[in-house]
Amino acid sequence: MRILFASLLTLLAFRVAAVEQTDVVVVGATPAGVAAAVAAARSGAKVVLLEESRHVGGIVTGGLTNTDIRKHGAVGGLYVEFKRLIVAHYAKTYGAGSAELKLCKEGNMFQPKVAELAFYQLLAGEPNLRFLEGVRVTKAHSSLGLAEPGKRRDGPTPKEFTKPQKLVAVTFESAAGQTKLFASAFIDATYEGDLAALAGADYRVGRESRDDFKEKHAGKIYVRFGDTNPLPGSTGEADGGIQAFCFRFHLTKNPSNLLPVEKPSDFNREDYKHLLADIRAGKLTELKQAIQFYPMPGGNFEINSDHPHPDTGVPSESLDLAEENHGWPEAGPAERSRLFRRYWNYQEGLLWLLQHDAEVPVAIRKDAQQWGFPKDEFTDNRGRPHHLYVRQGRRIWGEHTVTENDAKFVPATGLPARQPDGIAVAEFEFDSHGVSKFEPKYPGIREGYFFVAHEPFQIPYRSLIPKTLDGLLVPVACSASHVGYQTIRMEPVFMALGEASGIAAAQATSANVELRKIDVPALQREILKRGGVILYEATAKRPEGL
Repeated sequence: MRILFASLLTLLAFRVAAVEQTDVVVVGATPAGVAAAVAAARSGAKVVLLEESRHVGGIVTGGLTNTDIRKHGAVGGLYVEFKRLIVAHYAKTYGAGSAELKLCKEGNMFQPKVAELAFYQLLAGEPNLRFLEGVRVTKAHSSLGLAEPGKRRDGPTPKEFTKPQKLVAVTFESAAGQTKLFASAFIDATYEGDLAALAGADYRVGRESRDDFKEKHAGKIYVRFGDTNPLPGSTGEADGGIQAFCFRFHLTKNPSNLLPVEKPSDFNREDYKHLLADIRAGKLTELKQAIQFYPMPGGNFEINSDHPHPDTGVPSESLDLAEENHGWPEAGPAERSRLFRRYWNYQEGLLWLLQHDAEVPVAIRKDAQQWGFPKDEFTDNRGRPHHLYVRQGRRIWGEHTVTENDAKFVPATGLPARQPDGIAVAEFEFDSHGVSKFEPKYPGIREGYFFVAHEPFQIPYRSLIPKTLDGLLVPVACSASHVGYQTIRMEPVFMALGEASGIAAAQATSANVELRKIDVPALQREILKRGGVILYEATAKRPEGL
């Protein structure tokens, strides 16, 4: 009886939520979330940063350590501060003239564990900031009660949106129970836009048609690597597809640091039929033709999927696994967990195939057998990464939708149009990995792939503001078309948008105004004061493809 009574008390304690109050809540300790939390705290706001996993830094500490950036002067602020911490680590650990310091390329290449250390250093320096890991947001509350969730609205701009609401609190669960946390402003820094959808922001997931926003590269499309022109078969039709995911895992050849590749229990040789066909045809003769290797400080290598090269047409398939991720953005924890296992087993299964399958040439097998997972990374997961590279999740409907047309040139200047509320710069190519699995009738191409250069253009503050939801900014799952998102989705840009969101949230809290009504010029001045970049105009040379 005493045991039963104690159990009932424990259950009741879990069900009755504690209530807390703060100024700013940030959900998701991605690089954008860290930047948002730090920026808000430095602005004087009391901040709580919530993270579902036991790690900080999202995909960057999960293996994406080869930074996607072209024009380094187009991103500043906390991203530069992060890079300085990386450089300081390698200078202190290996010496000012060391090969490791040179290999980090001024803080743009690094080990996952070093990136995580740098993010923790940023958080630890802010007394106004409280970081809670291992917690999951389960409810969003408006001023009238439970918030009405947002609806998926794909295609062109809809005529109707979910009724106006204001986010005033979230409930999160932890090992200690439930907590209802009130705040003046919230920031959703998750890759999927989970809080935004839960709180009432309408969103889209799939691809718009070519006609929806008059985008050249929208919809179903076939483009050869290194080109920008749609090929026959490109219909421009809308669908529910998003670009492929993969893991950005790390490998080592150092025997003393190596954990072996294992055959997954659900290994299916049929998953790799197109890669095996490349081998049978004599097109794929080296390991480096199947996957990409990037040398990192510390002796390990970051691994990425590869696209079919225009000279060889291989690899037809690599580490990207298209189509099976299309449900990820809206999936719940159980389904995401299943997909996570499926994607990892596909990745490790490909490595095992290259090491052991009798049809793989001996030279490739011997090369592949040298590699294994590093003992000194992801030490809580047997050298395997803890984060799947979610290249695209939900995208909210905001006050401005970033599209491919934002990069188009204004005839009078020969440059993209300036935005009066510009808060960050998109400078990387419009870069989409394949959306569909490889089709043999389109050799050397994966449907959905494109890589289109453009001049840097401004991302407006309006793209972070949900159409009918107050109290929330969304710097990662922001308002963009499928094509437009492909230049925003780089982690330095996410950090810039996160930093701007944190400053804006603190400003709204201090002035007691809605996030959509803050003094945007004051926000811009503060971004610049902190070394951020809101405009980058270097050349009027027109990139190919626009």
